[in-house]
Amino acid sequence: MVSGLLADALVVVALVGFYGGLSRDLGPTAEFLDPRLGIGFSLGPYVAGGVAALLALAVVAVEASRAGPELLAVAATAVGLSAVFAVAFGLFFRVGIAVYALALRVGLSLP
Repeated sequence: MVSGLLADALVVVALVGFYGGLSRDLGPTAEFLDPRLGIGFSLGPYVAGGVAALLALAVVAVEASRAGPELLAVAATAVGLSAVFAVAFGLFFRVGIAVYALALRVGLSLP
C-alpha cells in the first residue's frame, strides 16, 4: 500500500525533475535576454537535483522506519524507494528537456 507521504513526495520529485530538465536547456537561451537570467536557469538543474535528493532521502528514512524491526525489510524498502525516486526524477527531467525542445521547434517553426 502506498502512503500519502510517498505519493505526495513522488509528485513533487517529478515536478522538480521536470523543472530541472526545462531549465537545463532554457539557461543558454535566456542568456541572450539577460546574462543574470541565464545564470539563474543554468543553476536550476542543480537546485532541482538537490531538492529532489533531500526530499527523497527524508521520505525513504520515514518509510524505512515504518517497515519494521527486520533489517532485510528496512533495506529492501530503502533500496526500492530510492530506485523509484531516481527513476521518477530522471524520467521527468527528460520530459522537461523534450517539452522545451518541442516548444523551441514550434516557436521557431523548425522542421
